[in-house]
Amino acid sequence: MLFRSGASSQGPDCASDAVKVFIDCFNDMAVPGDAARAARVHAWQGADPNGNGQCSLAEIDGWIQKTLIGYKQSCVPEGTAPGDPAFQEAKAQAEDIWKSYRPSYIRAFNDAKDIGKDAEIKGIKATTDDYVNKSEFRLLNAYLCIYALMFDAFSLVDGKQGGAATAGGNTDSEDDRRISMDEWKGSFDKVKAYGFVGLANVTDAEAAFKEMDGDGKGMVLLAEWCRWIEKKEQAAGTEWGKMLSAGDGTK
Repeated sequence: MLFRSGASSQGPDCASDAVKVFIDCFNDMAVPGDAARAARVHAWQGADPNGNGQCSLAEIDGWIQKTLIGYKQSCVPEGTAPGDPAFQEAKAQAEDIWKSYRPSYIRAFNDAKDIGKDAEIKGIKATTDDYVNKSEFRLLNAYLCIYALMFDAFSLVDGKQGGAATAGGNTDSEDDRRISMDEWKGSFDKVKAYGFVGLANVTDAEAAFKEMDGDGKGMVLLAEWCRWIEKKEQAAGTEWGKMLSAGDGTK
């Protein structure tokens, strides 16, 4: 279960190894309560290097990259010399994961930045709704995990490849960031165990696809996929749905 302190290899068995690594990095900072606060305080300092209390998307993106590299390099066997190729390999693996799941970061960021009350920021032409602040940081970490898992499931259906594209080494010409009806019908059973109620409860694949395809153009884009899953979670009143409701753009 996501957001359980101290757990490892988060995510369902059907998910890619890459997304499990990703979730391992950010899960503990999404756990509510005092026990995880120290980890969040330390992480926030890395995410907000200039200390202005506001993080842009670029800052969060860079922080995600550094966090993944640090995590993967921490898994190198103790006693390995810093110049050992194992450290460079760990860095390369981390950067593959970072690049692979980037399409999910903007959705997590946009949901998180809308949680708090909007206010003008003195001295610049921006408001607090343009940035993630410290009070929104815990749910940002939760959203990073949830949307990465959504993207992983999407990538499994898109092109019938395993996991999110480059991280799993399975990218091919069929991975076009769009899901066709044929792709969905051929793969929807594979994503039922991802933990999302909408995917788990699909009985009529064609009807579900038409629900997802918001513009009716015959292809489901990542944004449509995420919106559909989010609405199903919210309608079911799940814990993920409640969290996503906090950052769905409403006040």
